[in-house]
Amino acid sequence: MTRAGAAEDASRAEDDVPARLDFLLPPEVVSRLRRTPAFRGLGLRGGRRSRLAEIWAKGEEGETLGVAPGPGAGGIARVFGGVLGRRRRLISRTVPGLGLEITEGAFIAGTRGGRFCALSLDGPALLVAEAAHALAGELPLFATPAKLPALGDHLAGADRPHPREGPALDPGMDVALAARQILATRAGAVEAEIAALKAALWRDGPEAGDDPEPVHQTRVALRRLRAAMAAFAPLSAPGLDKIRGHLSGFGHILTPAREWDVFLAGMARDLRQSFPADAVLTPFLGEAKKRRDDAYAALRAWFAGDGARQFSVALASLPLLVMSTPVGPPCPLDDFARVRLEKRARRLRRVTMLAALDMDQLHRLRLDAKRLRYLGEMFAPCFPRRRTERFLRHLARLQDWLGAVNDAATTSRLVRGIAPEGSAAASGAAIVLAQGMALGFAAASVPHAIAKAEKTLQRLQALKPFWE
Repeated sequence: MTRAGAAEDASRAEDDVPARLDFLLPPEVVSRLRRTPAFRGLGLRGGRRSRLAEIWAKGEEGETLGVAPGPGAGGIARVFGGVLGRRRRLISRTVPGLGLEITEGAFIAGTRGGRFCALSLDGPALLVAEAAHALAGELPLFATPAKLPALGDHLAGADRPHPREGPALDPGMDVALAARQILATRAGAVEAEIAALKAALWRDGPEAGDDPEPVHQTRVALRRLRAAMAAFAPLSAPGLDKIRGHLSGFGHILTPAREWDVFLAGMARDLRQSFPADAVLTPFLGEAKKRRDDAYAALRAWFAGDGARQFSVALASLPLLVMSTPVGPPCPLDDFARVRLEKRARRLRRVTMLAALDMDQLHRLRLDAKRLRYLGEMFAPCFPRRRTERFLRHLARLQDWLGAVNDAATTSRLVRGIAPEGSAAASGAAIVLAQGMALGFAAASVPHAIAKAEKTLQRLQALKPFWE
C-alpha cells in the first residue's frame, strides 16, 4: 500500500466499521517483516511492549481455559500446555486508525511445541483489508480469520449457522449489514469446504483422495460466494477486484479435477455397464484415470504453494471490503433483493426455443439459471416460503437438464483430448475405438436433455416470480 493510496483509502473509510484480521507468520521470516516495502509503506512505528505468559488448561467443568500463571489461576483441573513470549503494538503514522500487533514466543501443547509468530491488523475494515493484501504479497502470511466486530450485536444470542446454511436475515434490515453477514457466512462456507478437501486429499498420504464429493462441494461453495459478491457489487470497495482474481484462479484449479470426476462417475460408468466385456475400454479408461490423477496432483501442488496462502488472506478480508454504509439513504434488504432478482431473471424470460440455441448459448443459459438460483436461495428469507421453494425447485430442475447438456459437451472435449500417441499400436487403436463409443454416447444424450429442459423452462416461465 503506497502512502498516497493509504491517504485516499483513509478518506473513504472514515465511517468504516472496525475490524481485525489475524495471521500466522513463520518465525524464520520475522526478520524480513520490517524490510518489506509493504511494511514501510504503512508507516508503522513502535508502540507498547508487553510480555505474554499463559497457561492452557481444562477447567473443573471441562471447559478450555487460558489463564495467566500465578495465585489467581485457580479452578484448573488439568494443564495441557502454555505459551511464553512478548507482544508489541505498532501504530501507523500514514494510515489513520491502523494498528499492527506482533506476538512472538514459544508454545507447548502436550508433547508438541515450538516457536510461533502471530500478526494482527486492526482498524477501519477497508484499510485493514488493503494492508493485509499488501503484506500477503510479500510475506508468507497464513490467515486465521476472525468475525467482524460490527456483526457482534446482530449475532448476539443467535446460534452460528452451519457453513452450508445461510445466515438469519430480516427483510427490513439494512442491505449493508446483510451484505457483510452474507459474505462472512459464504466465505466461512468456503473455508469449511477447503478444510474438508485438504483432509480428503491427504487422508492416507499424497496419493489418497478418491472421493469426488469434497471437490464438488468446494466448487459449489465458491460459486455461491462469487454469486453473493456479484449481487452486492454496488456496495463493495474497489479492492474486491483483487479477491475476484484469487477466487477465479482457485476455480480454474478445481475445474479439471471436477470434470474428470464427473466423466469417470458418469460416462465411464455407462460405458462399462453397456459393454462389460469389451477390452477396448481398458486402455481408454486407464488414460482417463491418469488424467484425473494429474488434475488432483495439480490441486495438491496448488495447496502447497503461494496460491493457497494468498487465497486464504483474500478470503479472510472479503467481508471487510463491503462498505459499512451504502451510497445514498439506507435500503431495506427485500427491496434490494427484488431489484437484483429481476435483473438476473430477464435473460431467462427472453428464451423460448432451446432447440434453436447452440452449445455456447445453452451454456450461458445454464449459467443464468444457476446464478438466479443462487440469488434466490440467498434472498429466500425475504419472501413467502412456499412460492420461493416452488420457483427454486423448477429452477434447479432446469439447471440439472442444462447441466446434462453441458456434461455431454465437456465429455466430448475431454474424450478428444485423450490422444493415443506414444501408446502401443493395439492400445492406440483401442483408445480410438473407445473415443468413438464415448462420443456417440454423449451426442445421443443431448436431444433428450434439451427436450426436458425446454419443458421445465416453460413451466418455470408460467410461474409468477416469488419476488413480485
